[in-house]
Amino acid sequence: MAITTRQYLRFYSKDKDGRVKLRKLFKMALNEDLITEQEYWLLIYAYAECRMVDNICAKLAICQKTYHIILNQALIKINYTICKLDKVYTL
Repeated sequence: MAITTRQYLRFYSKDKDGRVKLRKLFKMALNEDLITEQEYWLLIYAYAECRMVDNICAKLAICQKTYHIILNQALIKINYTICKLDKVYTL
């Protein structure tokens, strides 16, 4: 069974080294214009800092419905980034 993007990000968010790797991944996606600034901060708060949804919504001044919409879009884009990097490293 294949691992989902959410499971991948949760796995790496469990320890300090993993959270550093996630920050690098998110920063790389931002620098390549694959994700927006808002998506970047949402991913940082959700996975690199492991904050609660209410806290993230207050920090970004968005409602929970918007949070879930943005998160789903960001996860699709991060999945693309991970697949892209995987292809680069396997060549």
